[in-house]
Amino acid sequence: MKKNTISHSGARQAGVTLVELLVAMTVGLLVTIVALSMLVLGRIGYNAVDNTAQLVDRERFVVDALSRVIMQAGFQDYSAGVLVTRGIAKKLGGDPEPDLFGWNNAGYTQLGDLQISSSTNIADGNRPAKCGSISDTSCLNGSDVLVVRFQGVGTTTSPDGTMVNCLGNAEPGIITGDLDERAASIIYVARDSSTFEPSLYCGYYKSSSSGSGWISGQPLIEGVESMQLLFGTDNVTPATAPTFVAGAQDTITDRWLRADQLKVPGNAAATKENWRRVRAVRVGLVLRGPVGSAQERVSDSFTPLGAAYSSSADTGSSLATAPDGRLRRVINFTVHMRNDLTATR
Repeated sequence: MKKNTISHSGARQAGVTLVELLVAMTVGLLVTIVALSMLVLGRIGYNAVDNTAQLVDRERFVVDALSRVIMQAGFQDYSAGVLVTRGIAKKLGGDPEPDLFGWNNAGYTQLGDLQISSSTNIADGNRPAKCGSISDTSCLNGSDVLVVRFQGVGTTTSPDGTMVNCLGNAEPGIITGDLDERAASIIYVARDSSTFEPSLYCGYYKSSSSGSGWISGQPLIEGVESMQLLFGTDNVTPATAPTFVAGAQDTITDRWLRADQLKVPGNAAATKENWRRVRAVRVGLVLRGPVGSAQERVSDSFTPLGAAYSSSADTGSSLATAPDGRLRRVINFTVHMRNDLTATR
């Protein structure tokens, strides 16, 4: 009798070898590394574009804000109930303050009164002393200070908003007949005490029936590392009393000077007259982003007013920066005076 047998057939299962497992893990790891690298590079590219866009936005804002403030210099309200002009004050034997004034390489200290051109609270070249132990470019950057004066429109209780100060607040007109009541905006660069970032600041004088005085400076734009100013003048010789030659003044800029070059030592009247001959203001700024906004950490040098205006005699006209990984942007522009600044009108 034949014995029945059961036949077992089928594919024989086998596991992967150690070599195959190592190869698969290596390939997977390489794919992961490539993916992560692309993600990191994408993130870096996104941050670079975002930081650049932020600096461009700051540039637009700062150019608009400063141009608006500077163009208001010298405005006189001929429709005011109490008509007070520089010409009237001059005829009455006065010598009104200039509508444009400034200091070179200076640190800001709140002024005591409205006799700005004779103030000792701010002085040319005192910025290093104001910076004290701070030795980096957040303070020690040679930045200048600018003062813009103009008449507001309306009363102290209801200014009509035609003229505004550097913070955008409506400024009232002259109420008592004192020309010193003109609005005053002060633009300067200062280091924020909490973030330690340099910013463009605005200080102004508030006229009020309940009490007038200087308002503490407020930050306008963060990341403004340096502000350099040059003044386009008409028939002005540095540190020299102006001459009055018929036809010599044609209201056209013939020389660009620093704030300290417009001042005549020991002659306040001549200094004021030189400032009244300013026809344009050239502004140079260095804006900076946060640490890590740049893809490389390299030291660099910037000329806020352009290479043609860089001079060893003008501190800050060339700004050397540390390799701090910050993205920086230089902008410069010129604002031509819209109003007559002379004392005869």
